[in-house]
Amino acid sequence: MHRSRLRIAQTDCVLANFEENLAQHRTMIEQAIDDDIHAIAFPELSLTGYNVQDAAQDIALHVDDKAFDPLKELSREITIICGGIELSDDYGVYNSAFLFEDGHAQSAHRKIYLPTYGMFEELRYFSAGQKIEAITSRRLGKIGIAICEDMWHVSVPYLLAHQGAKLLFVLMSSPLRLTPGEKKPAIVQQWQQIISTYSFLFSSYVACVNRVGNEDSFTYWGNSSVAGPDGTPLVTAPLFKQHCIDTIIDLDSVKQARLHSSHFLDEDLRLFAAELRDIMTCRPN
Repeated sequence: MHRSRLRIAQTDCVLANFEENLAQHRTMIEQAIDDDIHAIAFPELSLTGYNVQDAAQDIALHVDDKAFDPLKELSREITIICGGIELSDDYGVYNSAFLFEDGHAQSAHRKIYLPTYGMFEELRYFSAGQKIEAITSRRLGKIGIAICEDMWHVSVPYLLAHQGAKLLFVLMSSPLRLTPGEKKPAIVQQWQQIISTYSFLFSSYVACVNRVGNEDSFTYWGNSSVAGPDGTPLVTAPLFKQHCIDTIIDLDSVKQARLHSSHFLDEDLRLFAAELRDIMTCRPN
């Protein structure tokens, strides 16, 4: 499919209440189906809430768990991307993105870079993902998924794009950090720069899905957006409000962007790999 209708669901959720969050997902997905949307994406940990702490082990689910059956069934009509806590086959607990499509579920990405600084404590409760892999969606084509802090490390979108992903998702639960006197929060501006820069440099769509609401001492700011393959913002959700935004993902736009400027196609992967090996070999212990 060269053209897909994508909905970004900028939602709030209830901390550690899978059933209530699942009910909200189902309602929004059913509405998206009625609106003839091809795919819908939710924020990081949208099924569980962010600050779960020790409860992560208790509410972690294997991707084949029957609790996901309602989403599997809905995915026969729409592709669903959402966030939750995954229990792996060897009982690791991960901050994961799930993909539901054509009645099947898969773990699409496990968050690699788990922040443990300032207000964040993720590494205390989650295992770090060890794989960066683009995946194929029947409705969206080749896509890549990152989770929040992953996108602050250029290696993640770089590798996803060079594996063929023409649409990059970043699922987020980004809390507000205010500095006295700021007119616009710095974190909002920083994310806007990241999304615009990556979409332009990799000549790919980038869809940012951030949550809203309050959770413990955290306030989530939303402002989800989709940037086109030339770096131009296509749609943007408001700050601090639950909201859905829709856009068309047109792979012909990726084609045109890469024909107009071949900087992404001209990347010398062999040189990069060789230099990276040298850096790793020469790095002091």
